[in-house]
Amino acid sequence: MRLDTVRVTVGSRVDSTASMSGRTVDVITARELAARSGQSLAQILAAHLGVDVYARSPAQADIALRGSSIEQVLVLVNGHRVSDEQAGHFDLDLAVPTGLVERVEILRGTGSTLYGPNAVGGVINIVTRDRGPYESARVASGSFGTVGASLARVGVAHGIGLQAGVDFDKSDGHRPGTDYRVLQARVGGNAPLGAGRLRASSAVGVRDFGADAFYGPYPAFEDTHTSTASLDYDAPVGGRWTIHAGADARRHIDLFTLIRDHPSVYQNHHDNWQTGGDVVARYAAAEDVGLAVGAEGFDARLVSARLGDHQETRSAVYTELHLGASTGASLDAGIRGDHSSAYGDFVSPSLVLSAPVAPRTRMRASIGRGFRAPTWTERFYVDPANVGSSDLQSERFWAGEIGLSAAPTEGTTLDVAWYERRAEDLIDWARPLGAPDSVAWHTMNVESARYRGVEVTAEAYDLAGIDWTVRGSGLSFTPVGAAGFEGKYALRPITRTFGATAMLPAVRGVQAVIDVLDAQRAHEASYARADVRLGYAWRDVQLTADLRNVTSARYLDASGMPVAPRGLFVGLEWHPAPRS
Repeated sequence: MRLDTVRVTVGSRVDSTASMSGRTVDVITARELAARSGQSLAQILAAHLGVDVYARSPAQADIALRGSSIEQVLVLVNGHRVSDEQAGHFDLDLAVPTGLVERVEILRGTGSTLYGPNAVGGVINIVTRDRGPYESARVASGSFGTVGASLARVGVAHGIGLQAGVDFDKSDGHRPGTDYRVLQARVGGNAPLGAGRLRASSAVGVRDFGADAFYGPYPAFEDTHTSTASLDYDAPVGGRWTIHAGADARRHIDLFTLIRDHPSVYQNHHDNWQTGGDVVARYAAAEDVGLAVGAEGFDARLVSARLGDHQETRSAVYTELHLGASTGASLDAGIRGDHSSAYGDFVSPSLVLSAPVAPRTRMRASIGRGFRAPTWTERFYVDPANVGSSDLQSERFWAGEIGLSAAPTEGTTLDVAWYERRAEDLIDWARPLGAPDSVAWHTMNVESARYRGVEVTAEAYDLAGIDWTVRGSGLSFTPVGAAGFEGKYALRPITRTFGATAMLPAVRGVQAVIDVLDAQRAHEASYARADVRLGYAWRDVQLTADLRNVTSARYLDASGMPVAPRGLFVGLEWHPAPRS
């Protein structure tokens, strides 16, 4: 949902509201999250344009944007980097109970000027609730032996804002070897400190899951633990200046067993620490002039039984200038310099323009440069089915887009975007076309690739009493230097999608959300699926029924195996009205 009046943090370092008219930013609002309560974050993201959620099971999913690879997307929680330096497979190994999510911001398009490496296809920022009162509880059960429960509470005590939440889900899996157990818990708080406000949080996520055929033709098992902590301080600094300072830490432990019942054959244990900090000063020279100047530091360390021990430090400085008001023409110009102890220096400039062209209609255009260094897994990982290469070069990109946003009538919106992205030294796991499963995947640099895409979203509210969203995308993908090879990720983007969502209003307490999707991945057959959410509300209690993959569409997941067939999941939720 494109909302120019919603203040977000992902689209600019200066003024987020104005920048939404110049960059392609979607917001999954609290209203939509409430309509899909109990669904996983991956399931919710999958219903949005340009987002490719490439799941293996509800416990583990890869994510891509605009035809990118899974390594070319940056995931943030409250602006803090949580993408995994070891491998993009772990980017959604979050520690955020869904009941504590206030909104999700999606920047589609290169954001390296704003956030540095990995932000090539786009950025996803998960924003948690820090204002109450809010309470929720849920229990659920369904197909494949699935059960779950969650609790969340946000409130204020003695002037201090507090938040706490926990999720637990388990399942036997939709096929043998895909069982899972997931626990996520988070606590946080905020309090006034001097002229500003201090925010702190700590969280843990535990995922144990059958990984049959996930990374090769083996009955594998995986056990991951994610711990995060963050601090933020925001305050005015006299006159028109404000300052933000932040620090964060993330630890990800992964124990991978190649043959579940025979761990002695092959095991891989990784312990990955990531710590970072940033300071950004913002200056509002006038209502239509803003400036941001910032610096970041980052340290990543890996202790691994199979990859070896590695460390990388990064630092960056950046600035962004904003000219213009959200109601008129605007310009955002930014530049960022990154230094890595492993891969040297890279400069990422960008320019974003926006202007009204007719009543209720706005044009936008942007161009920017981005980069991504190979992960430790791509460089050093070796198992019987996958072999990394220490000689990989960093990926480099130029990307641009032109878009139009319009609100033809009250309650209707239309957004169209055309984009192009050019890559050099694109990285993927590849092997010869038609090779048997016994042939290992090897990482390689593809000489170059060109992406050209178009995205269209139309929304109509209260049309025949229903809120409608229709979305579609097409992608032309031309690699150079990959002839005779098939790839796992970068060489297999989604090339066509058509989707629609209908949110029916409550009638005698019964409400429905219907999602349909028709899509095709490069070199694969198209598929069509539908998902239905039914809800019945009575006072503070709601009964839900989710029918997933109603059409029992057969297509391949990220492990090359058929996705889950039709399933039914029911839940009972409690959302008490705030007490006066």
